[in-house]
Amino acid sequence: MNLPPRLESLLKVMEETECSPAFELHFQGVVLPVVFNPGGTHRVKVPVELQQGFEQVLRAVLYPSKDQRHQNGRYMHTLSAASIGGAVGYVHAAAALDMPTILGAVGLGALGILLWYGGLVAMKGD
Repeated sequence: MNLPPRLESLLKVMEETECSPAFELHFQGVVLPVVFNPGGTHRVKVPVELQQGFEQVLRAVLYPSKDQRHQNGRYMHTLSAASIGGAVGYVHAAAALDMPTILGAVGLGALGILLWYGGLVAMKGD
C-alpha cells in the first residue's frame, strides 16, 4: 500500500513527537489492520475467505457499512411511499368497497408504515 508523500512526511513527524499512529483499512465491509514495515512501507493482509463471491454478498447483507445502511434505508422509504400509494390506488380502482378491498388496503398501508419505520432505523446516525 502506498501513501501520498505528504501523508508520509506527516507520519514521520508524528513518530518523532508522539506514539505511532494506527491505521485501519476498510475492505469489502471488513476492517483490516495496516502494519508498518521498517523500510517505511505499509502492509495489509487480506484474508482468503474475504475473496469468495457468495460469502462477500452475504457479509454485505448481514454486516452492512454505514453507507450501505443509509442506502438500504432510502430504498425502504421509497418502498414505503410506493406501498402507501398502492393502497390509495387499490381503493380507488376497486369496483366496490368490500372486505377484501379493505383488507388489501390496510395490508398495504401497514406494510408502508413498517417499511417507513425500518428505513428510519436504518438511516440513524452512528
